[in-house]
Amino acid sequence: MKKILVAIDGSEPAMHAGRTAMQLAEKSHGEVTLAYVVPQVLIPAEVPFAAGELAEEAVKAGEILLEQAAKELGQPGVRRVCLTGSPAERLTELADAENYDLVVVGSKGRGAVSRVLVGSTTDRLVHICKKPVLVVR
Repeated sequence: MKKILVAIDGSEPAMHAGRTAMQLAEKSHGEVTLAYVVPQVLIPAEVPFAAGELAEEAVKAGEILLEQAAKELGQPGVRRVCLTGSPAERLTELADAENYDLVVVGSKGRGAVSRVLVGSTTDRLVHICKKPVLVVR
């Protein structure tokens, strides 16, 4: 496994997935990319602020989250990618486009609904991604 993609969302399961990916990369002399996906938020036209500004702030927050995750994993120079859209779909697109050998995700994400068994993003990713997906508990 030379290229490993890790989904990061700020949760402890995602960080555990990151640590597992780093160990796998070290053993196989591979490289790791941390990815965060800012979910697309639909804002009604009546809302009195610019959706673009909100989206920019969300991306900045995602980049900060990735930077913090890289530092916590002891890899401040690791490649980081911040995307926008539907998390499972965007991670799948990235894995295919850049030919990753493995996608690593935590078993649960940050959302309350995702605390039931396997996270909804993880579940969707396992079903749609053509690359191998490792779900870390």
